[in-house]
Amino acid sequence: MRILFYLPVITPWWFDAIVAPMVERLAERHEVHILAPVPWSGTGIGPDQLARCAHLAQVQWHIVDGPDHPTMRYAPADRAGIIAFVRALAPDYVLCRSADCETVNAFPGTVRHIMEGGAAPLSIPPEWVIFQEAPFDHGLLPDLSEAEAARLDALFAPEWEPLSAERGASRQMRKAVREWAELPNDRPILAIPLEYEHEENFFAMHRIGARPNAALVEELAEQIDDRFFLAFTNHPLNEQHVDNGAVIAAIAAHPERMRLLPGIDPDGASTTATLARDADGMIIGDSKAFALAAFHGTPMLRRTHFRTADWLNAYGDIDAFLTSIAAGEANGPDAEAARRWFAFHAANNVLDPNDPDLTGEDILARLNTPTDPARWENGVARYRAAALETVA
Repeated sequence: MRILFYLPVITPWWFDAIVAPMVERLAERHEVHILAPVPWSGTGIGPDQLARCAHLAQVQWHIVDGPDHPTMRYAPADRAGIIAFVRALAPDYVLCRSADCETVNAFPGTVRHIMEGGAAPLSIPPEWVIFQEAPFDHGLLPDLSEAEAARLDALFAPEWEPLSAERGASRQMRKAVREWAELPNDRPILAIPLEYEHEENFFAMHRIGARPNAALVEELAEQIDDRFFLAFTNHPLNEQHVDNGAVIAAIAAHPERMRLLPGIDPDGASTTATLARDADGMIIGDSKAFALAAFHGTPMLRRTHFRTADWLNAYGDIDAFLTSIAAGEANGPDAEAARRWFAFHAANNVLDPNDPDLTGEDILARLNTPTDPARWENGVARYRAAALETVA
């Protein structure tokens, strides 16, 4: 088989920790090509990545270094040329790390995006990934027979039962949380997890609404009246790598209507997770925080260009969402479907590229058969082992 890795927005960590191990396994028995630009804005393939794969002499590299190579990240100046090259290469499979969907949608073969596998509150290591038809299709479930659904439930029950105890917590904001966060008691609380906005994150091009985050804050201040209080949390990588001065100032300009909370609450838990449990609603775009709202049954407004599973009951219109929240009548995600999705995600979807038992054929099998009950038992066992390591 001929396999192409198309990697215009690959970061060094992603290549070393995730892509290179898959290249190694696939190159053992298949023809592997890598098409990517040279480094720019924290992305691309450079000398370090080539050195990482120096032992794989059979891998064929196609490194774009022309003056227009930065445009590969968002809207290639030579989109037609890239498409023509890939069509001439005629790969059987294309694995992408690309924010530009229009280009990859024109590629031949089976095309999949390599995306983060994290889905809190599941304990999934950051190196684990999933393969998707589009980058931010959230919560999708295949049609499962009754027997398949029952088997999935039984396999994942030992993992779900301790998690579900947390799910049963009160939907009202706890007094201690309100006091710590200095949140009002006289109006609904809307949780808003801000997304990563470092220069290397070209996926931000898909966001609906103002950018950067400081502009989003001002936009929401205009769209949402003072019947609601907005509780923002920052992305952890923003706190590590981004100048947050503008967004802090934008939120501080509306002290009676919004607040930016620390990333960790007094109990040592993620503040985003705490708010997902206790807030009256969440406003998200393409953030993985959708999984927290799904887990806790919290109504959500999702502004996106991508698919959202029906069982999430996500609102797409902000006025309808606010009206329902104000009336206390907003629909949240379906609890039974949420349990089924988390089980399916852990058993079927997530892949550990560094699994010592993983083969190239295992990777191709996931591309050929996205839903396969034959891998569920091993998938749950791998998840259980990783979760135990995280606790230890």
